[in-house]
Amino acid sequence: MAKVLGESGRYVSDAAQKEWRKLILFAFIGIGLLGVGEGFVLSSFLPSVRLPPWAKAILLISAIPAALVLWKWTSRKMDEIGKKRMAFSRGADGENQVARVLSSFPDDFHIIHDLATPFGNVDHVVTGPTGVFLLDTKAWRGVISPDGKGELLINGQPTDKPHVRPFLGRMLDIRDKVRTLAPGLDPFYQAVFVFTSARVEAKWGTTSSVHCVRDEQLYDYIVEKKFGKHLHPEEVQTLAQAFLALAHMDRDFTERSSSRESPPRRPDQTVR
Repeated sequence: MAKVLGESGRYVSDAAQKEWRKLILFAFIGIGLLGVGEGFVLSSFLPSVRLPPWAKAILLISAIPAALVLWKWTSRKMDEIGKKRMAFSRGADGENQVARVLSSFPDDFHIIHDLATPFGNVDHVVTGPTGVFLLDTKAWRGVISPDGKGELLINGQPTDKPHVRPFLGRMLDIRDKVRTLAPGLDPFYQAVFVFTSARVEAKWGTTSSVHCVRDEQLYDYIVEKKFGKHLHPEEVQTLAQAFLALAHMDRDFTERSSSRESPPRRPDQTVR
């Protein structure tokens, strides 16, 4: 069994919990504002409040559409938050599904789940004899295909934002920092999108240097990989420790490292 560190799905589970708290908050805000408005209108009809009848009529008539607008706005915000919460929950389920697959890897592999780095969260990092793999789990549904420009399509439609280039850039930045933490080691690095609920029709090379695979393909894809230089157990252990150090890296290191200029890199250059 692989050596596993970290808890899978923690980041998206926390995000789903935050969205749930937002949902409750907006519900209370909407109910509270409606209650205040209703109380204000009703209080205008008290004998102690001296308003002319025409003013009371205008207040009553205008209160109804105002309440409808407020209710629609609150309902729309609650729907948006609810959809985000459901997406985060599906993401957590997908990460846990991938974690179960990774746990079956041989004991010479190290698995780090939910790695927080200065460059963003990485769902899973796999270090082993075959190299280093950064996995981004996608619980998308439908058919995944390339758009001909290095990005992804879902059921033939563009995604709401780019995914390939940002992930590849994040991996390259992480790789540079790990090289600093583990000097002398230059393993094979690969960025991988792992799909748990979609059919993948994006062949390797059609999405830049990021590969797209199904979760059931991970064992053959990583463990049985035949090409490239294999790492010794000591090198695998050193790399795993470097990734853990990166997760706990302080801000000063980031600032010191960013002050050293590096030559510009194209997002689609070959990675090794």
